[in-house]
Amino acid sequence: MPSPFPGMDPYLEAPEIWPDLHDRLASEISTVLNSTLPSPYYARLEMRPEVGIVEHGPALRRIVPDVAVARPARDTAGAGVAVLTAARTRISPSFEVEIPVEPIRHALVEIRDPTRGHRLVTLIEIASPANKRPGQDRKAYLRKQREVLDSDANLIELDLLRSGERLVGPSLGQIIDELNPPPDYVVLVNRAWQRLEDFAGQQIFPIAVTEPLPCIPVPLRKGQDEVPLDLQFVFQRAYDSGPYRRGAVDYGGPPDPALPDELAAWADACLRPAGARQNS
Repeated sequence: MPSPFPGMDPYLEAPEIWPDLHDRLASEISTVLNSTLPSPYYARLEMRPEVGIVEHGPALRRIVPDVAVARPARDTAGAGVAVLTAARTRISPSFEVEIPVEPIRHALVEIRDPTRGHRLVTLIEIASPANKRPGQDRKAYLRKQREVLDSDANLIELDLLRSGERLVGPSLGQIIDELNPPPDYVVLVNRAWQRLEDFAGQQIFPIAVTEPLPCIPVPLRKGQDEVPLDLQFVFQRAYDSGPYRRGAVDYGGPPDPALPDELAAWADACLRPAGARQNS
């Protein structure tokens, strides 16, 4: 069943839905590239662990929902107005919470060359919510980004999340922020042979939520033809194979994060003809 939206579905950015879409996008990108890459290149799906914990003010919070089992600590003290006459020795009521600590999988796609010892040629990253907020995962992502930019591999970054801080340096971030209108999503293509300094030669694909996702070039080696990758085609394949129109997504309310007020009517106009929202 096709997505009701012409491009990225803003409802799929919700924390409880995004991890599933992330994995499906990476899998479909790998599948499509393995049917279009010239010999001898191949694309493979890789996983990198994330803890899914971000800094939120003075505290830390997990941004991907987990199953937590909570039980009240045993306490037989009665309720009522407390009158303190001395320092207490009985521990106050609390809750014990068990949170799974298994790392979240961050799916990515690598294009490698078997004639050069399976050397990495191009890395395709899909930004996750934990990458775009302060915390361990953002630091780890930026370290990996720096390693690739210091190598002879190309880097493609897909940022299909409207919230959070962009994964670019201040100079490029300023260029993107000054675009009119400012994009909702961004795809960046960084070719290894165009790097003269940090983020030099970056190709920017600004995307509005109201537009189809772009068809982007996938660079290999300098002088070789670049392989087109239709991200809208990839997204639609991921959507069709997913659970989104089968009850996993509630299209009856606003998306998370919410769209600006001026786009609410546009979203409603997309959802009603597609049968994703009941007419009132």
